[in-house]
Amino acid sequence: MKTNNRLDYLLKKYLEGEIDISLQDELFSIIAEEKHDASILNLIEADLNVEVDRQSANLPPYLAEEIIRKIVKSEPAINQILVAETRKLVYFKRIAIAALFLGVMVLGYFSLNHISRPEDKFVQIIPKSFDLSVNQTQKVQLVVLSDGSKVFLDPGSKLHFTKNFNGELREVYLEGEAFFKVKKNPNKPFLVYYNNIVTKVLGTSFRVGTNKTNGQLVVEVATGRVQVSENSKLANSDKTITPVIVTPNQKVSYDQSIRRFETTIVSRPVPVIMNEDAPLEETKALFFEQQKLSVVFGQIEKYYLTEITVENSAIYNCVFTGDISNLDLFSALKIICIATNSEYEVNGTKILIKGKGCN
Repeated sequence: MKTNNRLDYLLKKYLEGEIDISLQDELFSIIAEEKHDASILNLIEADLNVEVDRQSANLPPYLAEEIIRKIVKSEPAINQILVAETRKLVYFKRIAIAALFLGVMVLGYFSLNHISRPEDKFVQIIPKSFDLSVNQTQKVQLVVLSDGSKVFLDPGSKLHFTKNFNGELREVYLEGEAFFKVKKNPNKPFLVYYNNIVTKVLGTSFRVGTNKTNGQLVVEVATGRVQVSENSKLANSDKTITPVIVTPNQKVSYDQSIRRFETTIVSRPVPVIMNEDAPLEETKALFFEQQKLSVVFGQIEKYYLTEITVENSAIYNCVFTGDISNLDLFSALKIICIATNSEYEVNGTKILIKGKGCN
């Protein structure tokens, strides 16, 4: 295979995210020869001018943006090219070109395999003495800890833990994503270390993971209350920001770049009584017959543990008939709003109902 054809092949594999270590080394070796700059530039120019129908990128958007920022800072000439040509690109093409520039510059600046990531530092602080459970299957895997707590480990995820929680704390370290159902023990808090955040609970159920779109760390609470704080072992400052308390049907997102917590409602809030494994008939209290919305919203707040406010008090005079038992919160609100000619919006951890109301 001619070198140019080989270069085309390797670059294609690189941009598609299908290149292994040996092929990546071969690609960088060819680039380092500096004999194929013209071919590389031609590929870049062609890539800039070809419209692509592809709808998704191989790199997560937040990681691609980080790569672009590093490339722009590293070389003025690259900065000029990006400023001049980026207007022509759909979002995927910006990512593809950023990855290509990264490959060209890797020997002189940094390698994609050596991008400084919070995950790399996190692995270094995991106690070596801890046991390890790795989910190598394509299904969620159940890990039962010595205290009876259950961890539903996502595919490809890892959980570091001790066989016996002999100390004052129950501590685990998570790589990947998982849902936790923690056995209650007020005398021994349960701590989940996950990259730059620590989730502390006494006994509750919650999910820990990462938003694939923006890279923010996320904790979603199903039952109980959790405290989420910065991991002091990884903080870039002597002081950590103020921890946040998260309650059922709420989630907190942590933006690592600006060190900020943001609390809001989960995407699919369900009655908390259902999360507590209550008998199904107990949720039938959400059946209404010609009830004013003041009563309806009061019941909904109780069952979803979510605060509801109204734009004007006349909304409370509207009446609703229907069975919204066992629905998620937003589905229930859609039904109510259609029936009462109103609408809702989410403001942080609260729901605002808007409309003219009723006499």
